[in-house]
Amino acid sequence: MSSVKFLHLADIHLGKKQYNILQRYFDYFEAFRSVLHKAIEQEVDFILISGDLIDSDEGVNPSMLREIINILTSFKTECIKNLQREIPIICIEGNHENPLFSDLTWLKLVADLDFIILLSGDYDNKKNQISFEEYSSTAHSGGKIVIKNCSIYGLNYFGSATSDLLPLLENAISRNENTFNILMMHFGITNYDDKKTGINYSPILEKLHQSIDYLALGHFHKQYSIPDRQPWIFNPGSLEVNEVSETFQERGAFLIEVLDNKKMQVRRLLCVEGNTMERLSIPNRRFMVLKYLSIEGLNSFHEAQDYIIRELTKYGVPLKSNQTLEKTNLDKPILYFAVGGVISYSQLEVDLTSLRNRINEKFDILGLKLSNRLISSMDQEIAFDKDLSVEDIEKEIFLGTLDLEKRFKPFKGQIYDIFQNLKTQLGGKINYKKIKSQVELWIVSDKDIFNQFLSEIKHKNALTEKKEEQISPKKKDRKKKNQKILKGEEEKEEEQDLSDIDYNDLFDGEDIDDLIDDEDLDL
Repeated sequence: MSSVKFLHLADIHLGKKQYNILQRYFDYFEAFRSVLHKAIEQEVDFILISGDLIDSDEGVNPSMLREIINILTSFKTECIKNLQREIPIICIEGNHENPLFSDLTWLKLVADLDFIILLSGDYDNKKNQISFEEYSSTAHSGGKIVIKNCSIYGLNYFGSATSDLLPLLENAISRNENTFNILMMHFGITNYDDKKTGINYSPILEKLHQSIDYLALGHFHKQYSIPDRQPWIFNPGSLEVNEVSETFQERGAFLIEVLDNKKMQVRRLLCVEGNTMERLSIPNRRFMVLKYLSIEGLNSFHEAQDYIIRELTKYGVPLKSNQTLEKTNLDKPILYFAVGGVISYSQLEVDLTSLRNRINEKFDILGLKLSNRLISSMDQEIAFDKDLSVEDIEKEIFLGTLDLEKRFKPFKGQIYDIFQNLKTQLGGKINYKKIKSQVELWIVSDKDIFNQFLSEIKHKNALTEKKEEQISPKKKDRKKKNQKILKGEEEKEEEQDLSDIDYNDLFDGEDIDDLIDDEDLDL
């Protein structure tokens, strides 16, 4: 088996405009250009992108599409100039490309234009089986492609239904001792991201290693490979910082060389903040993060502002000078910190706008993310985080509400994701057929949630049957009449008198008050 070299990427999120800063929009494209240049330097045979090349399928506009096409056109040209050949870019669709709810995504268009190879295995829900058709370069479709001695399979994002599909992959992928099998999927492994739902590293997943040599994942923004010894599951992490917590995580890409006997040489390409000349490093925008700056004990917010300016200077935040850095310079940082502590004066005296203006006048920064964690002893109340966006506040309230309901709490992440997606769908031009399909797929895929509800309903019905034995014959007759009215079995009249309906009977013999659990009430 001859050696083969490839680069594994994921979660590039082109088009993201973080903190509504225009330069951040361009930073994501710059990180992508940088890693494509390294692919040429390393003379790889192909590139894998395991989902979320684009940040939002609905957010694609003409200028963004043009930028993507320009980058990929330049990459093709540079490959031919330097290597006398092209480097295929092989992609799958992640959750941000929205493949679950649309027959046509922007990635499909990019594939039709011959800039990428978009793999998508087929799932037949009637036969409950997965198949991977050979990729057609004319139809620009298929689930499998062979490059050198590598067979590359691709399956797009299936959300929480993914775990149900894993056992089906064993029969869908053929094992060949002379072929290195790669499977591209978009999901995360449990415990590698506290904010996202993952799949356990279970015997079912481990069994896939019998037919898969390299599982190329995306979705979680942290870089990891498992198991620790002789890893075969790889997640490269995001190419740029999508939220501030990612500044503390290792992210980047994997450079893999497959040697004889399917042995792998693995090199990690890590993202670094600011400009860098390191050959295997990916330059990112610099973030300066001070988690907490206490102004407790100071007599006024004006005094606190002077203190904060001094502390930021000590911390090394670059000062403005006659030669300020260009916005395109990755060393020009985004500053992130929180102001906290118990203050002796009112929150009404806290002027964050004035503080922001002083910081922007004093320091050479691209952007500022400032959070309020102050508590006023005078107001005797906890201040809201004034720097939270409407979306952040909405998310906190929604997740907090789900936390109060014990049946929903274990699934709150999945429930929030589906309702957030529904909100997006309902905010623009509404496609009711698409929304209906989305809800149906959610119910089918989230069996754990709905099985629990179904078992509760069965239990309630069993209790109802016992109560039925105590219902008087007259009440039984009245209940049958009520059910006929609801089912439309009685003759339709111009005006119908519903005054004789016993509404408790409409709930299968259960008192209406019994349908409300005492734990649901805040008394």
